[in-house]
Amino acid sequence: MLQKPLRDPNVSFAGKNVIVTGANTGLGFEAARKFVALDASLVVLGVRSLDKGERAKLLIEQSTGSKDRIQVWPLDMNSYDSIREFADKASSLDHLDIAVLNAGVFMVEYQRSRYGWEQTFQVNVLSTALLALLLLPKLRASKTDEWCPVLEFVSSRRYQKVQLSDEQKNSPEILKSFNGPDAFKSSQQYQLSKLFITSVMQRLAALTEASKDVTVTAVCPGFCQSDLSRGHKGILADILRAILNALILRTTEEGARSLVSGTTIGEAAHGKLWYDDQAGDLGPLSGDAAKRFNDNIWEEIIGVLKRDYSGLPSI
Repeated sequence: MLQKPLRDPNVSFAGKNVIVTGANTGLGFEAARKFVALDASLVVLGVRSLDKGERAKLLIEQSTGSKDRIQVWPLDMNSYDSIREFADKASSLDHLDIAVLNAGVFMVEYQRSRYGWEQTFQVNVLSTALLALLLLPKLRASKTDEWCPVLEFVSSRRYQKVQLSDEQKNSPEILKSFNGPDAFKSSQQYQLSKLFITSVMQRLAALTEASKDVTVTAVCPGFCQSDLSRGHKGILADILRAILNALILRTTEEGARSLVSGTTIGEAAHGKLWYDDQAGDLGPLSGDAAKRFNDNIWEEIIGVLKRDYSGLPSI
């Protein structure tokens, strides 16, 4: 194992209502299981397939011995109507204390969503940003003297490997410039998606800084065994996965530790990236030099969402 071992959180989430998206498998499943094991009052599994969600619920209940504290809610990150319905259901809870936005894709081939966007950008950036905006009001309204609610984006430090020209950095339509099939490169697209959604996290953290009624943060679980690479097929891909799993990658359980521990840090995590059990800055997204770039990303994403989604809430 070449990565630093992560501490396994051992705190109580008693009384807390928690949402985890993409929770039927991989990191989301393991994070949800940990929240249940750590006594969360309610853990919502946000899943595209209800059948898979119910199987995940059963597995968590069997492994933790806990009953009646897990709910399975449908969430299709390719449908704004589904995202709206999910957020509306969340708003009906007595309180929402933690939202872990984990659902994501790593596309091997170019596919376009119903809204005209490459699927990686659609799911990992636009739909995740929309869900965050819709959950924020309930999170902020759930603040108490004892607990500050947490909005956590699952990111990746791989975004720091993105190389952009000055022209691209200054473009008011940088997402659009990488949206076509000619620009698509699988690994680059994933890294770009994490760059853009981490920039969104930073802006939301800045917009909520003064009120101090929510902690907005991002977490990188490191290189983990997960289903994200399931689109890569063939004997060579299988051999590479086996080598990585044995020598380098964290297990999904180990990676999920960071998703859970990242929700326990409080104000020190606000606007930061939680990685290897410490809160760090955002690298190329930090500082005055990145301000115009971050502004452009935010304005483009909000503009795109307003075009296809009516009733986008203000912050």
